[in-house]
Amino acid sequence: MGNYTGLRVKVTVKEEYRNMIKEINQDGSWFDFVDKYPFLNEYARLYRAEFIPRGAIAAYLPDDWEEPITGFGASKYPMYKATDGFERHIDLNTGLWSFQCSLKNENNEIEKFFEDVLCKIIESSDHIEYLYEAWKESVMYEFLDGKIIKRG
Repeated sequence: MGNYTGLRVKVTVKEEYRNMIKEINQDGSWFDFVDKYPFLNEYARLYRAEFIPRGAIAAYLPDDWEEPITGFGASKYPMYKATDGFERHIDLNTGLWSFQCSLKNENNEIEKFFEDVLCKIIESSDHIEYLYEAWKESVMYEFLDGKIIKRG
């Protein structure tokens, strides 16, 4: 069946890609933008490409990544919300894009996203966190010299 990998991201998106990210956040497809941005072609063809940034957090990932929604409307989906400012959102003025998701990374979708997409559309990173469900702690990444690289 495969295990899940969680991804939490806070980055600044270059101005020319902000509207694309807004649409991706709202259920748009990476494929919708391949003609305009050909560098997306290979990534968009991956089976689980759409799970970034919209894959729900798997039950196997840390409880502190989400908290239950309580009160009025709590029985509606989603029943949990992201913690620590990782709600799926892009600020069109500043370019700050945040999200968290999880997926079965069986075809290295996350690494492909880093290489083919993220490093091309951002100007800086504040937080890039990668956590395989069987690990005890996350691996942190950063955007440096045009590449997404492991920290330290």
